[in-house]
Amino acid sequence: MSIPARFREQIKAEHETPIVLTLGFDQCLFLYPMDAWKKIEEQMASWNTLDPEVRQFVRTVLKATDEVDLDQQGRIMISPVLRKEAGLGKNVVIVGNLHRVEIWDKQKYEAYHAQSSSQSLETLGQKLSDKGIQSPPL
Repeated sequence: MSIPARFREQIKAEHETPIVLTLGFDQCLFLYPMDAWKKIEEQMASWNTLDPEVRQFVRTVLKATDEVDLDQQGRIMISPVLRKEAGLGKNVVIVGNLHRVEIWDKQKYEAYHAQSSSQSLETLGQKLSDKGIQSPPL
């Protein structure tokens, strides 16, 4: 799969390689620069492994995590395991999301946004505020 030029240029210019491809939430894949992934690994390593849900979460994430390299054409190879876990079909959507890139099956991406568009940005912002999370001014 080809990574859009704006993402691969930033990855090559600012981050270590290889990059890390792993399971994400909402049945998509997350693509992290290696330095960002190392921080995630450090955080997971600090969790209480006596908790069975922590163990299950870490095992689930790590069972299908791959280090991948960008080839000369800016492509990556997605393993069959990750393709299956994310339900990737022929058409995919690649979006930037803060410190990672998300890779979605196009139909799943459109369905996710159709479902989530029922809540306005203001409503979501208020729900986050109710949880003590400050939303940035937009």
